[in-house]
Amino acid sequence: MPKISVVIPAYNEEKYLTVSLKSFKNQTFKDFELIVADGGSTDDTEKISSIYNAKFITVKNSNVVRARDAGLRAAQGEILVCADADTFYPPDHLEVIWNEYLKNDQVVAVTGKARMVNGPKWGIIVWGIIYRIIALFYRLFATVLYAPAYNLSYKRLVFLDLGGYDVSLDFGGDELDVLSRLKKVGKIAFTNKLCPQTDGRRYKVGFFTFLFKHALYYYTLNYLLARFFRKSLIRAKPVR
Repeated sequence: MPKISVVIPAYNEEKYLTVSLKSFKNQTFKDFELIVADGGSTDDTEKISSIYNAKFITVKNSNVVRARDAGLRAAQGEILVCADADTFYPPDHLEVIWNEYLKNDQVVAVTGKARMVNGPKWGIIVWGIIYRIIALFYRLFATVLYAPAYNLSYKRLVFLDLGGYDVSLDFGGDELDVLSRLKKVGKIAFTNKLCPQTDGRRYKVGFFTFLFKHALYYYTLNYLLARFFRKSLIRAKPVR
């Protein structure tokens, strides 16, 4: 049984997946399994996954939350590490995560910051400000304001006891909902040592389009409506 399970949701990610999978194969921490939870890709996502010996599971009628939930239920590790296909993880990423849990047995989840690459300048600046605020708030109040799904890990059995992911949700369901529920059962740790590099492709639509269409409409409004009506009412195509 591996100590860590890494779950990567994917849908037609042949352009990016190699970067993520290769970065995990170069980790200093070796006791882990790789799982790609696929939403029905029609490109070479499965072929690329096999090259890196990742367990490949197909999730029908999938969105990112259903894919992560399927990965969670297929995983065997003590710690579930959430990752994204378009993100590079430094060689010590898993080692830093594992050590954070060893420091304090009250910790049920670990998160950190991130750096945007190949994105617009305004996006890189905004990200820098946001993660500085999150880090400062944690230092002052020992509370995590936000944990991105591509840089979040948790104790697998603890989250399973909470029911796993709420698959009635879409955007925000693998971040906001997960964080709020885990906070109720233990400590969420934040460390600046965790800093993956994620692609800024979603930000290339422009500042105002991203803010109003993606951040406020697709993400925030969709999340709030789904929480209220118990199903996702707004469907958005993944950015590729």
